[in-house]
Amino acid sequence: MLKELTLAELLQELSSKSAAPGGGAVAALAGALAAGMVSMVSNLTVGKKKYLSYEDEMKKNIEIANKLSEEFTLLADKDTEAFNEVMEAYRLPHQTEEQKLERSRAVEEATKRAALVPMDVLRRCEIVSQLSRSVALKGNENSISDAGVAAIMAYAAAQSASLNILINLSTITDEDFKGKLKSEQDRVLKTVKDMTEETLHIVQQKL
Repeated sequence: MLKELTLAELLQELSSKSAAPGGGAVAALAGALAAGMVSMVSNLTVGKKKYLSYEDEMKKNIEIANKLSEEFTLLADKDTEAFNEVMEAYRLPHQTEEQKLERSRAVEEATKRAALVPMDVLRRCEIVSQLSRSVALKGNENSISDAGVAAIMAYAAAQSASLNILINLSTITDEDFKGKLKSEQDRVLKTVKDMTEETLHIVQQKL
């Protein structure tokens, strides 16, 4: 599991000739970093007299962000597993017509599952973006730059997850599946983009 690796080991894995872990795992890890930054700013806000009116919101931020961080980390491993399943499907025998049909079905189903993992990452990026805005607006202003980093990392994770959704959709033949997932991907990515711009404007006003 990726979370059991040291940072040096993780970077070694990412830079190796192996295609997994790859961009999908990195997207999830970027989301985990964003969630970590939200939690940090919230923790630095809790207990400060100046921000007592936001205490409950910051505590809630910590709870949600910590849960998201765990989920992002699990999704990083899940993305690697999904990629490996696609590769296994491609390795199925395809000499006879029956084998070709079975292989095609297996590849399609595995690729669908592989597309759904980064979509799960993207959905969580929307939540982290909202939390980033919260800490930028109401968090400890001594950590305002960290709130901005949280927003930027959430958007980076969202963009990265989107690319992984799109590359999987490009080989799927189920047009209904493709249309629904692409529509959701477009909507969520735009929401994250707009939220990021708003949050960074707040941050820049306070710097």
